[in-house]
Amino acid sequence: MRETTVSIAGFISMMLGLKAEELSKAFQDGGYDLRLNCYPPCPESERVLGIASHVDISGITLLLDCGDTPGLQVLKDGRWVSVKPIADALAVDIGTIIKIMSNGIYKAPLHIAVVHSSKERLSVATFCYPSTNVHIGPAKELIKPGTPALYMTLTMDDYIQRFFDWKRDAIPFIDTLKI
Repeated sequence: MRETTVSIAGFISMMLGLKAEELSKAFQDGGYDLRLNCYPPCPESERVLGIASHVDISGITLLLDCGDTPGLQVLKDGRWVSVKPIADALAVDIGTIIKIMSNGIYKAPLHIAVVHSSKERLSVATFCYPSTNVHIGPAKELIKPGTPALYMTLTMDDYIQRFFDWKRDAIPFIDTLKI
């Protein structure tokens, strides 16, 4: 997962017009959290959520669906759209850290997990974070006259602490980091 994440971060860097190492090196020695999800069938699936709407605070999230039962949905144009699982493929989700590092060019999608009325859904999520010595902030090369930094720069420890201090019923977390 580390190699995949480093590679994806390199491609994101190149798409931003940066050197591949600009973002990829941040994830080389980063932290990786693994979560196994089991969503049992629910006869009244329309009345429950597997996971409420949220944006991942990681840099990149890699999601492996173990089977063909859909459950991931992303908000697109005001509608929840299902992401169909593809056998032996990972879904790549951009998190808040990449949104900040790209100065808002890359978006971190709001998403949910839903349950199925008659089928179990299993998934494996890998949350990928930069190493603790990386500062989370817009890449300097993206800040130019007419394109100011949209987000503050802070240490990884400060970023995590701010997340845990965040009042979830207030504004979105990303908005607490705006300049």
